[in-house]
Amino acid sequence: MHPVSLLIVDDHPVYRDALHQFLTRKFFSCGTQVFSANSIKEGLNIVRSKKSRWIILLDLLIPDSENQLFGIQEFKKCEDIVAIAAISGLEKESLAQECIDAGCSIFIPKSSDTSFIYQSLCDLMGVSSNESEPTQLTDRQKQILSHISNGDSNKMIAYSLNISEQTVKVHLGEIFKKIKVFNRTQAVIKAKENGWV
Repeated sequence: MHPVSLLIVDDHPVYRDALHQFLTRKFFSCGTQVFSANSIKEGLNIVRSKKSRWIILLDLLIPDSENQLFGIQEFKKCEDIVAIAAISGLEKESLAQECIDAGCSIFIPKSSDTSFIYQSLCDLMGVSSNESEPTQLTDRQKQILSHISNGDSNKMIAYSLNISEQTVKVHLGEIFKKIKVFNRTQAVIKAKENGWV
């Protein structure tokens, strides 16, 4: 069975690229590749050219779409589509229902924050979003994560918490392992993205 890949189809370059970067980072640990396309035609070419199963995150208002449901109908014709998530700035209840009726699994308003989009896609893929990871952290580790988010050095953290610098380093190693990052910068980004600090 082929792995599942994610394709973002959106003609707005800033939104598409930001979402692409965010989701690539979030799905990195589970090995899901993220692709992006600026039109339905480009998206269909990507889907047809790669051996994968696909989740499509599809903007409904795309210039090469004949109508709002056109993209859904076109992607539904492809064999390896696992699910389609429609995303739109038009937040009408009737539109959401039309999308579901046309074959979408979910409708996501464009006003949604990135963590909601990520969680929705995780649900579609049947993977855990790991949003609850910090519950594995001890209180001391949560304190240290908070300190590094403020830009404090190991020395400052040690002084503030009345522990040795070596102990801070040991805690940092454990934190990185538990939240699956490799350095302080990644730990801070992940903590802020998930609202842990």
